[in-house]
Amino acid sequence: MWQDFQQVSISVARLGDILNSPIEHSKNSLTLSNLQGKITFDKVNFRYSPNGKWNIDNISLNIRPGEIIGIVGESGSGKSTITKLLQRFYTPETGNITIDDLDLSLVDPIWLRQNVGVVQQENVLLNRTIKENVSLTKPSASLEQIILACKQAGAHDFIMQLSEGYNTQLGENGVGLSGGQRQRIAIARILLNNPKILILDEATSALDYESEKIIMNNMPLICQNKTVIIIAHRLSTVRIANRIIVMDKGRVIEEGTHDNLMAIENGAYRKMIECVR
Repeated sequence: MWQDFQQVSISVARLGDILNSPIEHSKNSLTLSNLQGKITFDKVNFRYSPNGKWNIDNISLNIRPGEIIGIVGESGSGKSTITKLLQRFYTPETGNITIDDLDLSLVDPIWLRQNVGVVQQENVLLNRTIKENVSLTKPSASLEQIILACKQAGAHDFIMQLSEGYNTQLGENGVGLSGGQRQRIAIARILLNNPKILILDEATSALDYESEKIIMNNMPLICQNKTVIIIAHRLSTVRIANRIIVMDKGRVIEEGTHDNLMAIENGAYRKMIECVR
């Protein structure tokens, strides 16, 4: 009982911190009327602690519109930090990040996050119908738009097998669905808003083989007309990438296609692949 009370106290205190935190002002911030999805990191340095080690160490990246990029590396190598910087959750200490050649620091953060879709390893589903869960990113969406997003995510077929279809009521956090089914609904939710930039941050790492296979088979539809960044421990998910970036201790140590990187004798990526065989 005392432990429960302490946990509630911590949660309430944290909620207070969130409610009292300053609003990100977007006055005079810019938006792009026709976002293409070009992303550039120019000699970016970042660390979470002012006197700590660099979490991102002098990174330069050029990602073309519509390109699929895989980012791999050990835990703590800086993979997810790159995506947090891209969403303006943090600001680089030095260097520049641009989106369609516009300095990211000038971009309206609310607009930015509406145009950068993120699917994580764990995604929250509400105690609502499937239709309501998918439409969270676009409440005005028609049923036809919701169905299209679910087809792209590979979720439509299993939804139609449920007793109430899209009106099926989900339990808290998707109780009653498999991990793969929950993840496909989460992907459909993001696709419904049609973001020009899509981040898959360990999106399949907790799934079983069959669930991962279904999602990977739908990747051409998921990635269509989008710039996609795939963060992965499970290396099978990045083989579809046009380019794979290997990170270590905040730095890019290798870059190329799967075949290019496998051809590097004693290369870091090749060693990762050989370790999981």
